[in-house]
Amino acid sequence: MRSLRRRTGDAFGLLLVFTVVGLTRAWPPKWRLRRIAASAEVRAEREAAAEKLLTRVREIEAGVPWLRPLDVVLRDECVDVRGNHISFFGASPSRRQSMTCRMSAFIIFSTDRHPEDAAAEIHRSFPLPDGLSADGISESLRWDTDERKVAPDVAPKTVRTRVTRRHGEKSLEQLRQENGVLCMWALYGRAYFTVD
Repeated sequence: MRSLRRRTGDAFGLLLVFTVVGLTRAWPPKWRLRRIAASAEVRAEREAAAEKLLTRVREIEAGVPWLRPLDVVLRDECVDVRGNHISFFGASPSRRQSMTCRMSAFIIFSTDRHPEDAAAEIHRSFPLPDGLSADGISESLRWDTDERKVAPDVAPKTVRTRVTRRHGEKSLEQLRQENGVLCMWALYGRAYFTVD
């Protein structure tokens, strides 16, 4: 009988621990994260992040005169990052965060030359930064292949997403049909706001 009570007590204790861990991972609730994401403080940080990315987009357009964007997509996302890295034995600072807001820009273009040749010319005349730029922007250049078509990245579990496009609402498929192989110059900004 004591063994049964002890096992019941142990099971109850474990259940309590998992319940407490689960509740702390759910705090603050999503509605609160959405409210924070829409606040004036975050809006100011968002506008500063957008200006950095758009300044870099203008530099790219001026530095590569033959590159004519078919579209420039600016994606702003605040993502619920809880549960992405569950650990019951301690957590790094990034694992304690509840929400991260970051912005990315995607320059969609096409070229008459082979994409590898165009990329080589871009690298020669306008080298991409190795790692993060001085403004904390990471960049990559990709193009359509048989295995994978380019598309702006989408984060799971978004609390808030806003997408703005410079050249209308044509889908990537429509742009492919009209222009052939698409290339994408992706610019990823650092997190401009986090909630612990």
